[in-house]
Amino acid sequence: MATRDLFTTDRIFCPGPTPVPQAALDASRDTAIYHRSDEFYKISRRCTELLKPIFGTKEDPIILTSSGTGAMEAVFVNLTAPGDQVVVVNGGKFGERWEKLAAAYQCPAEVLRVEWGRAPTPDDVVKALARTPQAKVLFLQANETSTGAYYPIQEIAAAVRKNWDGLLVVDCISSLGAHMMKMDAWQIDAVVAGSQKGFGLPPGLAFASLSARAWTKLSKRPRFYFDLERERKGQAEGRSAWTPAHTLIMALHSTLETFDRIGIDHLVAHHAWLARACRAAVGAMGLELFANSAPSDALTALTVPVKVDGGKLGKRLRQRYGMFFAGGQDQLKGKIVRFAHLGFVNRFDLIDGVAALEFALQEEGWGGGPEGLGAGVKAAMAQLALRPESS
Repeated sequence: MATRDLFTTDRIFCPGPTPVPQAALDASRDTAIYHRSDEFYKISRRCTELLKPIFGTKEDPIILTSSGTGAMEAVFVNLTAPGDQVVVVNGGKFGERWEKLAAAYQCPAEVLRVEWGRAPTPDDVVKALARTPQAKVLFLQANETSTGAYYPIQEIAAAVRKNWDGLLVVDCISSLGAHMMKMDAWQIDAVVAGSQKGFGLPPGLAFASLSARAWTKLSKRPRFYFDLERERKGQAEGRSAWTPAHTLIMALHSTLETFDRIGIDHLVAHHAWLARACRAAVGAMGLELFANSAPSDALTALTVPVKVDGGKLGKRLRQRYGMFFAGGQDQLKGKIVRFAHLGFVNRFDLIDGVAALEFALQEEGWGGGPEGLGAGVKAAMAQLALRPESS
């Protein structure tokens, strides 16, 4: 392996954790505020209010001290009882997580299996529900992070609501902020998210937002830490049932104030802008998108050329260039690179990532596209010269 480039600093292009802005880091260092004080309660309540437009709801989202998986488990435990029939969409490692939760909590699951890299169609989901007329809850992703595929949530929700009145639960852990979410307008009953993705924070916070209808359908399943009704009552006044990760909530407050100034429409447009540039770069380099029929705006999954060792490519990117990209999981290990442009990423970050990828691919023996080295950067720059649609 070649020696590390001089003066190189580490950079993250993984779909989580994502880069943390300095303002959030500074806010997280304020440890003088006690988490059981009126001052902190005001900050916590402000965070709850600022989360609402991001989820697209008038209901109060719940802030949990956990990973995003904790929010998935919390929603599952609170909305199902043992023996309840559920439908799960499994098109990757995170859809698989819903399936595993169903097994752990004794809920028979009708599993709609989707080819990795593709998205389910609304008709696919409607048919899965038709096969399971007693199903009480449908669980699926908005963004399947393991494959780079975005699911058409608005269209799926509209289709299933025509003939089904069960609870619709969506994992938006890696899509919130990059893709629009309108819980109330789309009649979605629960959405979960995590701090280390689009919010640009370290791991440790999760969010669970329930619809007004879902709050009336809580199960009687025993629960303790993840009792969302208990949290709801306390967080209405800024109080958490258990010790919160209060320094992360201080950082969250900083991030949410930034998002409030930007506006959710501009934030989503910014991610779409970066995604178009990244996809253009991939094509110009002579590479293929893995999720080519349903590409996400949070990350771009590209197929590693046949003659390139994906493991060595990732190692070179880290060791020589200080660039951390995510690889594939399970059967995709060594076969794809996941290039995230999620959270606090700007056009120059993206260009740096494309350039590093081009250099590393060349050094691993990839001849590149017809225009040779630099074609990806050039294509990305051409797209980035076009302003985001909402600007």
